[in-house]
Amino acid sequence: MTRTQLSRFLIAGAMLMIGCEEEVPPPRRVALSQVQKLVEPTKVESPTVNVPKVEPSKVVAAVEMDGGTPSLSKADDASPQSTDELLSEARDSIRSGDFDRALRLAEKSVKRSPNRSAAWNTLGRVQLQRGRRQSAIAAFQRAVELNPKSSYAQNNLGLALIYDGSYEDAAQALEEATELASVEPYMWNNLGMAYEHLDRIEEARACYQKATEMSGGRASANLDRLKGVRTLRTAKAEIVPSDDEH
Repeated sequence: MTRTQLSRFLIAGAMLMIGCEEEVPPPRRVALSQVQKLVEPTKVESPTVNVPKVEPSKVVAAVEMDGGTPSLSKADDASPQSTDELLSEARDSIRSGDFDRALRLAEKSVKRSPNRSAAWNTLGRVQLQRGRRQSAIAAFQRAVELNPKSSYAQNNLGLALIYDGSYEDAAQALEEATELASVEPYMWNNLGMAYEHLDRIEEARACYQKATEMSGGRASANLDRLKGVRTLRTAKAEIVPSDDEH
């Protein structure tokens, strides 16, 4: 199997583990077969810091390029009122598959609390579900900028970059995620996937091993798939069903 064929396989599988401290929404089709979870943080945001390649103006422009902010329906506008309520409703809508409503609520939460990392992170989740990868990346970058200590926002950024084929940047974001507090097994798995795309097989194997020691599941299948593999060209492309969705 050629590198191109393997890359197509890894991206064509499914957007699998999109994680959240509170819920796990199903992702869209362009996932790597073993990539896991977009995450919704609940931590208090840190002061704004700069993140490479991101400026607030560019983040807003990326959101507007994908259609701007649609008008909320009367039902959306009647309740909820606080940003926390908006985000909770948006997450519920993501989980139920009502992405139009989720997008309206997430965009309203960003408008109401533009300096809140969780609002941008939720918006990025919806945009990724709707196939707006560039806008999702910009939203996650803004979330990271506002709260650079959030492993969840860093993981989501890395995941979106993997889907976009930006593997070097993805690896950098996921390395940050795994160095922060609240590291989840799927973060190591995602970093392993980024390394594997870069043909850094030994490092990928080590990441899958760490994830496997924490929870097993898909990372264990990835580790098995790399047995005896020394280069991406000889990796065994094999779809393994998930057994660790939660």
